[in-house]
Amino acid sequence: MYKPMEQIHEEYNGQWIFMINCRQDDSGTVIGGEVVLNSENRENVIRKMSEHSRDNGVFYLRYAGRIPEGVSFLI
Repeated sequence: MYKPMEQIHEEYNGQWIFMINCRQDDSGTVIGGEVVLNSENRENVIRKMSEHSRDNGVFYLRYAGRIPEGVSFLI
C-alpha cells in the first residue's frame, strides 16, 4: 500500500526500510512508496531485498529517522 514519506518516517522511525513502486517529485526526490521490508537491522533488509521484483518502477533503501551516531553507509 502506498504511503507518503512523512507517514513512513513516523511509522518506521529507527528502522531500515526497502520500498518499491516509489513516486518521485519533479526533482527526483522519493516522496512515497510501498514499504515491503523493514527492520532495525540493515543486514536483514539487504539480505531479503532480492526476493522482491524491482522491475516495476523505482525502488528505495533507506533509514527512516535520524541516523544513529557512529553509523555510516554508502548509497
